[in-house]
Amino acid sequence: MPVLFVDPLDLWLMLLGTSLLVVAYWIYLNYISGRPEDYKRSVNRNLAFFFLLLGLYAFITGLWATFTWPLPGPYNLVLMDPWALFGIAMLLLGVALLFGFNPVGVSYGLAALGFPILVYGIAIYIKGLTRQPLLAALLFVLIGLAALGSPLLAYYGGNGRGRFIAYIAIAMLVIAALISLFIGVGATFDHIGGWAKWTPWYGAVEVPG
Repeated sequence: MPVLFVDPLDLWLMLLGTSLLVVAYWIYLNYISGRPEDYKRSVNRNLAFFFLLLGLYAFITGLWATFTWPLPGPYNLVLMDPWALFGIAMLLLGVALLFGFNPVGVSYGLAALGFPILVYGIAIYIKGLTRQPLLAALLFVLIGLAALGSPLLAYYGGNGRGRFIAYIAIAMLVIAALISLFIGVGATFDHIGGWAKWTPWYGAVEVPG
């Protein structure tokens, strides 16, 4: 039993949505935009710090959730565990951009992380988990497919075939981001109402009216 129950899914979903949009922009910049290489390197280096910090936060909080299981039963498997994997993916991407690693090699790691996410998405739909299983499953499947396709994007680079793959990846990530933001924003208002009277085991601080 966790020492302190919290439900951070709304925040995680909103962060997931906004960060997927950043990743979509990164793909556009590097594989479609045609901007000069020195400009790309500069932006990539700055984005690396964002990916690293976000990845560290997601990995640590994902491990916390994996250890404490704060949600009912199977929801910890399909909602909490993947958050740590997302953190690893962001850390991997951030380190790669910061030190200029070969994107082809890095993409294989991202693909490996994407496969469990795809499986989780299928499981969510089949088992009817969450209030919106179809949307939640689509979110996971799109992210998983985008990750699985990253080696193709890295291999073909910015040529014609690579640009086509980049457009597909961006479309999947943007749709996934919008779904994540839609669910996350809705969950925020649900959680505010649902947790209005909850207090931790050590009591609540009285705030003068």
